[in-house]
Amino acid sequence: MNIIEEFTASKRNNQALNEDAIFHNDNYVAVIDGVTNKSTQGIWSPSPGVEAQQTITFALRHANKNFDAYEMYAFLNECLKTRYQDITYFRQHPNDRLQANCIIYSVVRQEVWFFGDCHCLIDGVYYHNTKKIDTLLANLRSFVHEANHFNKVSPLEADHSRKAILPFLELQANLANTDSEFGYLVLDGIGALPEQIKIIPTDNAKTITLASDGYPILKATLTESEAALTKLRHEDPLLVTNFKATKGFSNRFASFDDRTYIQFNC
Repeated sequence: MNIIEEFTASKRNNQALNEDAIFHNDNYVAVIDGVTNKSTQGIWSPSPGVEAQQTITFALRHANKNFDAYEMYAFLNECLKTRYQDITYFRQHPNDRLQANCIIYSVVRQEVWFFGDCHCLIDGVYYHNTKKIDTLLANLRSFVHEANHFNKVSPLEADHSRKAILPFLELQANLANTDSEFGYLVLDGIGALPEQIKIIPTDNAKTITLASDGYPILKATLTESEAALTKLRHEDPLLVTNFKATKGFSNRFASFDDRTYIQFNC
């Protein structure tokens, strides 16, 4: 295995606040995407997303190289669970949990595993794992934007449509790792939804790219992916038309989300 290029950056001008991370060794390649902070309690410093990605990064260093996807899922969840001193509290307060999405390539199994909504290219073929709840709330945010004519406001100064859906973003954590219509898999050390693990065989694949959703348009190279992101910021800064999302770009941040990209030859 040979790493071709890799890059990760915080949306803020402080890499210590990056809720994304890259991991690779002889056994695994991974992109980890800590969930954006929705806690109001200040339990985790600097944020639950940073603590989650750091915990998973540490866990991957010690993961058995022969794990299958389900064993890895259970292992990562157990490592997150050990961070909770009061498990009852975190069962009752989902927005205070350590939460992360992750995409992992297993060298031994020759598979890509989706634990959440990261995405990838395998020899140029695109694979994603979009959550139904994200599509719903992105469309709701777009509706709020249109209905309230927020386009009259400087788009990079105040994201009123994001504020409008924030109660729903906070509420969605109640559906984490449930089998309801809008339930979704997330690594949080509490629940488990193994039936939503997505597994892509990569037998005989030559080149694989893994990325977080901070690159909404995934291209064959990092330069092209960055160019697509820049174009999107110019054409649809609030991400409510060309590419609908639950948040947009802002003058306060370098991008709308932390972003991570790694490409390698198998």
